[in-house]
Amino acid sequence: IQQTAVSLVREKDQGTFEQLAVSPIRRGELMLGKVAPWVALGLIDVVVITIVGVLVFGIPLRGSVLALGVASFLFVLCCLALGLIISSRAPSLETANFLGLMVAFLPGFMLSGFAFPLNSIPVVLQWISYLFPARYMTVVTRAIFLKGAGLTVLWPEVTALAIYAVVGLTLASLLWSRRAD
Repeated sequence: IQQTAVSLVREKDQGTFEQLAVSPIRRGELMLGKVAPWVALGLIDVVVITIVGVLVFGIPLRGSVLALGVASFLFVLCCLALGLIISSRAPSLETANFLGLMVAFLPGFMLSGFAFPLNSIPVVLQWISYLFPARYMTVVTRAIFLKGAGLTVLWPEVTALAIYAVVGLTLASLLWSRRAD
């Protein structure tokens, strides 16, 4: 979230955004160009973390590797979409950094179910947790690693991540189109 939150703001601060605005590329292509390298890096991180978890720490990978890959790809897209939405609204680099941290860590991490069970927090916060992709990814990774689940069991979470990614990237593109005009 953090890197994409500052990427387009940095373009504006450096004066290169005007070049992007007058270039023949469409806003969707700009968003794709901004997220593609981070998707690759995010997926490399997932692979490395999974290998270290399995080989070094002995965490069993009982479920579908395909399901883990699909969910990880969608989760990375969701996080990058959040960053691009922040970037489209932030007036400065400092604001983008702060908002990225506030969205990624506080609600994203604390309401994911990773730190503590979601059923132990107030019901209002449980409902708010559905707004963050980390909630779905936590369910997916626990089910794949510990319970041996696959896409047939995890389709609701994977579908939620897919919808979140599409809506988030579309919203980011629309917000940047408005800002550019």
